[in-house]
Amino acid sequence: MSVVADIRRLTEASLAAIPRKAPDPIEWAWENVRLPGSARSERFDISITPWLREPLSRIADGVTRVITFVKPIQCGGSVLGEIALLYWILFGRGFLQYNWQNDKRSLERWNSRVEKVLKACLPVKARMENLGRFQATKEEIDFGSVFFRMQGAFVDENLDSDSVRYQINEEVHNWEPGHLQKAYGRTTAIWNYVILNISNAGKKGDQLHQALHEGTLQPWEVACPGCNQFHSMRTRWDDRRPDLGGLRYDAEGCRLENGRYDYNKLESTIRFQMPCGYPARDTPRQRRGLSLSGRYCWPTNPGAHISNRSYTLEAVAVDYIPWIKLIMEKHQALYARRHGDPEPWRRYVTERECGFYSLEDIPIVGRIKLNTETKKTRTGMPNRALRLFALDRQQGKAAKGEFPHWWLVIRDVDHEGNSLLVYEGKVETDENVISILDEHECKRHHGVADSGDDTTHVYLFCLKHGINAIKGGGEAFYAHKDGARRIFSPERPLHAMINRDPLYPYTQNAAGDWVPDPGEPLFWLYSKIGVHEKLAWLMGSTKWEVPGDVSQDYQSHMEGIEITTRKHPRTGELIPDLIFLKERYDLRVDEAYIAMQIEMAGLTGGIEPDEPNPNPTKDPPEP
Repeated sequence: MSVVADIRRLTEASLAAIPRKAPDPIEWAWENVRLPGSARSERFDISITPWLREPLSRIADGVTRVITFVKPIQCGGSVLGEIALLYWILFGRGFLQYNWQNDKRSLERWNSRVEKVLKACLPVKARMENLGRFQATKEEIDFGSVFFRMQGAFVDENLDSDSVRYQINEEVHNWEPGHLQKAYGRTTAIWNYVILNISNAGKKGDQLHQALHEGTLQPWEVACPGCNQFHSMRTRWDDRRPDLGGLRYDAEGCRLENGRYDYNKLESTIRFQMPCGYPARDTPRQRRGLSLSGRYCWPTNPGAHISNRSYTLEAVAVDYIPWIKLIMEKHQALYARRHGDPEPWRRYVTERECGFYSLEDIPIVGRIKLNTETKKTRTGMPNRALRLFALDRQQGKAAKGEFPHWWLVIRDVDHEGNSLLVYEGKVETDENVISILDEHECKRHHGVADSGDDTTHVYLFCLKHGINAIKGGGEAFYAHKDGARRIFSPERPLHAMINRDPLYPYTQNAAGDWVPDPGEPLFWLYSKIGVHEKLAWLMGSTKWEVPGDVSQDYQSHMEGIEITTRKHPRTGELIPDLIFLKERYDLRVDEAYIAMQIEMAGLTGGIEPDEPNPNPTKDPPEP
């Protein structure tokens, strides 16, 4: 019997070594794959998820070695991995590795999903029932020609195993840094390996982001009913790039007093605007028609080898997800973000827009209104009372190759507090700052420079050029001699504070008082929350004009800070607070400093910008 058994084993091994013509994966999946608990169809049907067609066809084309599929939630992405698993078990040879972020997650998926899928596929179920002498345990099965193991990628030892022919890497956005490359290393000894990465998007610059951009980078596109051309389906609309298309709606008349929306009114205005201008409406029929016409575009990464394929699509392309649902999720996420909880917005970006997240990824949602008919010019407002400016100093980050620099805003203000942005931007050197101020005919004592960063440099720069220096303080308000409480402290000469000579000599007036020159730079503290509250008030109560040609930096920085409330730790009362949404918000800070200067000058009538300093001293200043 042992000889017979040995001959049988040898025969089976010989037959397994003979190349077999494997069937088309999509046709095979239609006949054999069943999806227990599926909300749409228990039988796999490629017409329900047409965006899986091309990635699925690549698992057995003999050319493709890496497939990276970055997808939104609820698009059937995990089904791609499950079909590849079943197909390779039956028609593959070698070690098949199914990797998840950690062993706990792997076991959860085995119990909740994968074991059921294996047993629902009749050819695979038959293999499992006839294993005989082969070992079969949870998450590890020896199918003879294929050894299958399901595991977590968190433990290094799990990736230090034998050479791997087939590898499915799931939820890569949650993997520890470096583990994807470590997993890749298990395939290098196999010439005909195949790797399948499936995941939502993650953090910008992470290992998944790199994998996507190392591949062919092919976004999903659909045929436009208006122009018959193919266009990518992008969720986010950008007013500056209508040529990209995107999801749109009309908010006018739909906003409520609490800042939310009446979605019953909003729903009828929702459309996907194609780059040609054609509006597709949010109906099941139109969404379905777009899906069925879809395909992945030609590779957009010309440097990628054809064996490294990468695909991506956004939730707006998934026809069974209503667009109003995406808009509502976006609004809820932004609302939470403005109130100090960034997690819903991160999830929305990565799971719906299928974008890689960064702190800078907060869209412009209408809190600043661009006047597209106005351009930034040195002329500014013809009836201005003041031309104010503000500077924010940054030392830069050596790791990013940044040198010390300034952020500068210049704004004109009239007697009613209405204003117009004249200049904004990053300025690299002190000399360039002064050159820009002179070109715009700015009076030096009509501006401020924040000294919170690179303090000594700012003080000396201000004293040299006659610019006022300011610094954020810990008080919400500051007491003044007249009994008032203001968002800025009483001013004092900058030179006296830093123990230097004044910029201009003091002079005696007719009464014998020694008075400083009107242009002598001053120093004062400001309330960090107060200046931003003043800016918010001016933006909502006056004509705070922003020309349409402002930089992307300006638009992004203006969305970098929000005012919220928090409970006082001792009294329990609600007090205003700031939340910082982005890494850079310097130009918004400059606008807040200008708002403070508008309050210092008085919002209405009678502004005399060249009024002499009203704080004389009887004694001459020290030399």
